[in-house]
Amino acid sequence: MIKIIPLRPSDIKKIVKMIEYVSPGMSPDMIGDKNFIHFPFNIVHNFLPVHMKFLQECYVAVEDNEPLGLITLIPDGHSRNRWKINRLILGMNAYDIGKQLIDYVVNKYGGAGVEIFITVIDENYPEAIALFKNACAFRHYSKINVWEYNPAASREINVGHSLFRRAEISDAGKLIELDAESILPHLRASLAKTVEDFKFDRKSKLIDYLKGYRSCKYVLDNPEKNSIEGLLSVFTFNNRHFWVDITVSMAYMQYYEDIVNFAISAIHQENAFAGIYVGVKDYHQAARHMTEVLSGLNFSMCGNFQVLLKDYWQPIKDYRENKVPAIIFPDMTSPACNIMRFISES
Repeated sequence: MIKIIPLRPSDIKKIVKMIEYVSPGMSPDMIGDKNFIHFPFNIVHNFLPVHMKFLQECYVAVEDNEPLGLITLIPDGHSRNRWKINRLILGMNAYDIGKQLIDYVVNKYGGAGVEIFITVIDENYPEAIALFKNACAFRHYSKINVWEYNPAASREINVGHSLFRRAEISDAGKLIELDAESILPHLRASLAKTVEDFKFDRKSKLIDYLKGYRSCKYVLDNPEKNSIEGLLSVFTFNNRHFWVDITVSMAYMQYYEDIVNFAISAIHQENAFAGIYVGVKDYHQAARHMTEVLSGLNFSMCGNFQVLLKDYWQPIKDYRENKVPAIIFPDMTSPACNIMRFISES
């Protein structure tokens, strides 16, 4: 009989062997203990109610004490009603197991107050996309395109440092306005953030540390209107690969090139040979302009990801079951740096 239980330390080695079998050569960074259990914080974390959780939760499907698949999910920022399924690992011919794991966490956390479930899947994994959409009633929401910087094509980088400053706690109110306005109007409700998402204080740095990465945030000010027109976030988990996330208002799109150049300059001060990746979110109003700018700045597209979403109250549709050999997709947090391990080493 198949049971779904929280991941045990004794399951990790078996899960790692499963990954190595179905996907030989996957980076050890993707399958180490730290990707599954945040010891010893998980001990306390397990007793927290859902609305207070902030670390990743992991569940395995087991039969006769042998793991058949794993699913992990994490709160999507500080929103108490939206969680992200960020990893699904299945053995051979385990389509049924995948559906059971997805339905289990959706019903468990949905019953505890989570209203929206989101996942971001590489388009190179059509079986995983089909599982979420056809079997588990997730719907296509948008796309994220990942661009990689090519340092070999040298160019002069002009940076207007006076335009930028470090983000402060007092900026939170203006930043949430910027974030809401940057998203296409008909998609705002599903990805609404909270003021807490933009309070870059010691607490947020501690949470970043517990998640395994560090970040720096900068803002583009508009003193005349007492507003903030741009936010630059730079993430890294190993000081070798850096993820750049940019939000810019429609009125200040012409500064996007300056923001990218500033990010490259800041990262090169940390590591001149770092891999630099920028995510362009199709649900941002400035996405088309961002794409045009990156195309002219020695960036090339290296990944395409579908953003799928499910409302907990939406009824599950009828589906036709398909058998697939294996489904694995890696973590892509916030949309975050862990995806760089997959892109750069797969």
